[in-house]
Amino acid sequence: MNPARTVRQDEEKLQSVPIQEQRSPITNRLNHFTWAWFAATMATGSLANVIYQTPYKFQGLITIGKVIFIIDLIMFVSFTALIARRFIVAHGSLRHSFVHPGEAFFVGTFWVSVCLIIQGANSYGHYAGCGEWLDTAIKICFWVYCGLTLVFAIFQYDLLFVTQRIGIQEMSPAWILPMYPLIVAGPLAGVILQNQPPMAGIPMFVAGVTFQGLGWMVSVFLYTIWVIRLFSADLPVPSQRPGMYVAVGPTAYTATGLVLLSERATSVLPDDFLGVQTISAPEVLRVTGSIAGVFLWLLAFWYCAITTVSVINGIKTMSFTLTWWGFVFPNAGLALATTAVGAALESPGIKWVSSVMTALLFALWLMVVWALVRAIWKGQILCEGKDEDA
Repeated sequence: MNPARTVRQDEEKLQSVPIQEQRSPITNRLNHFTWAWFAATMATGSLANVIYQTPYKFQGLITIGKVIFIIDLIMFVSFTALIARRFIVAHGSLRHSFVHPGEAFFVGTFWVSVCLIIQGANSYGHYAGCGEWLDTAIKICFWVYCGLTLVFAIFQYDLLFVTQRIGIQEMSPAWILPMYPLIVAGPLAGVILQNQPPMAGIPMFVAGVTFQGLGWMVSVFLYTIWVIRLFSADLPVPSQRPGMYVAVGPTAYTATGLVLLSERATSVLPDDFLGVQTISAPEVLRVTGSIAGVFLWLLAFWYCAITTVSVINGIKTMSFTLTWWGFVFPNAGLALATTAVGAALESPGIKWVSSVMTALLFALWLMVVWALVRAIWKGQILCEGKDEDA
């Protein structure tokens, strides 16, 4: 995300320039198509997966989920083509996008979008009755995804360490985004393990746990900086505050991953896993993993509540930015965590809460889509000096 002072300057410029002058030829505007746009595919893909996993469904809900998943696929392909066009037309923009502090943190949104497409393909593909070929394809995609995102998480942070000097007062939860592809690997493994044979399932289970662990631990380090920043500096400007919801995601998706993986342990792992002979290792993992997920669950709600209060306090002066997609994707993780915890505890009340959260997420998604279209028309985004590449 842009530093606060840059955002304030952009908002002042936007208010002082007539709408007619803010618009420019479409080809010029597309040169400002940034990685942050993939926050939209993150949000859309996560909504499709939340709808599929929500515990209480009405007739036609899965059809709605399918439609949203197809929309997500169309958006992802379109956005990939648009950002490729930018890199081809605007010389040097590819390297710039990986080192510019306003845009570089958002590169991870591309990979999270890929993860959610894999998960959605697994869920809706099996619902449609696809055969064993889908399991094989998903397994290959999972391992390719894990390899690429691990390399990305290493080199993206290294690039920023070498090329940038960013003060703590400019910190935002977007610093966590390069770790998000690893954070969502645990829930991905937990979902696709339902359809994988044991021989393929054990390595995937271990990978899900290790990737979840790396993503969570790095997020904990960054959480510390974020809390220090909140104590020592002002809140982000109102238009950027929806991006504070990004802090919800690591805790929520880790809770989801731990509960889902622990549920799969009994069907994937042998009783003597890790050489345990006296008790059933999978049963122990099921209990400890579920408790660990419950342990983290309320922390995700706490981050969500803090951000919601901050957003409400600044709502009168908010203008649209792509960080508004933070209303959807991180909170989708909270909805998934609530669904997983409700299933683990066999609590009808918690399950109903997660179903209500699904409905709220859909309403928020519609709101952000409307705000996005309005912002494009008014020239608030996709214009010189008003995007993450500024």
